[in-house]
Amino acid sequence: MTTLRISVDLALEPSAAFNILFDELAVALARVGLELEPGPGGRVVERGVQVGKVQSWQSGKHILVEWHQADWKPDETTKVEIRFEPLKNGTRVTVEHHDWGSLLNDQAGELAGWFASEVVAPLFQATAPIRFGDWLTDRLARRPSGMLARDGYRDPTHHRPNFLAILSALRLKSDDYLLEIGCGGGAFLQYALASGCKAAGLDHSPDMVKVAIDLNRKAVSQGRLKVVQGEANQLPYPDGKFTCAVMTNLLGFLADPIGVLMEIRRVISSPGRIAICTLTSEMKGTMAAPEPIASRLHFYTDQELPEM
Repeated sequence: MTTLRISVDLALEPSAAFNILFDELAVALARVGLELEPGPGGRVVERGVQVGKVQSWQSGKHILVEWHQADWKPDETTKVEIRFEPLKNGTRVTVEHHDWGSLLNDQAGELAGWFASEVVAPLFQATAPIRFGDWLTDRLARRPSGMLARDGYRDPTHHRPNFLAILSALRLKSDDYLLEIGCGGGAFLQYALASGCKAAGLDHSPDMVKVAIDLNRKAVSQGRLKVVQGEANQLPYPDGKFTCAVMTNLLGFLADPIGVLMEIRRVISSPGRIAICTLTSEMKGTMAAPEPIASRLHFYTDQELPEM
């Protein structure tokens, strides 16, 4: 029988490593169609079918999961083990899949082929410039997630000058209904709501939606703000619902900016106001747009913007 093993050393206490890993793992698995239900008796589900069942759950120490590797042979099971080993300066996290390869009859050539194509090649791709740069860009800016993003977007001090400029342009009043597309952690909404207006926020990052709701929980509880997860090209609002809209540092990431602008225009009443803040090419390579983000961002010129 074959055991597949991978490990990483983290400068975290075992309990912190455990909590962060499983928070991140639940999100990552959801992106590839697997649902993780953590805790004792928890399970892993793929397309409604249970593929993993938690047999042991020792928080900060050890997890053991019974794994069903093939729906055409439901009685064939393996074991997935995750261990959290204390080190002098952190924790070693080890994932082992025991007895893997039984359905390949432990044929060395087939196991090597599966290992090369399904484990080693994806690892190389994940650590090569394009994929790693895309991951960092998503993580930090395009679809912010994780601890650093949650903390940073709760109070993005470097965005405050933009916020003040937008507020000056919009001149919000108490009878306004504002929509922010790509609301991030809700910091601009907090500024805007001080005018007495109502507002709605939309972001495609689940982490950002949670932060925005928490940061503005008083306005949410008062019914003055609703924040939802969604996409800018398919706004979940009826025609003419809002009096004004704002979009900050999002335009350069959009694959179809014209389509998004048309969608924003659809949900704005007439007459309405739209304020858009985007980065100029002079910002490329600065702290406002460092690499690898800068290479994945379109910097609009003064000539391009009016033509849109």
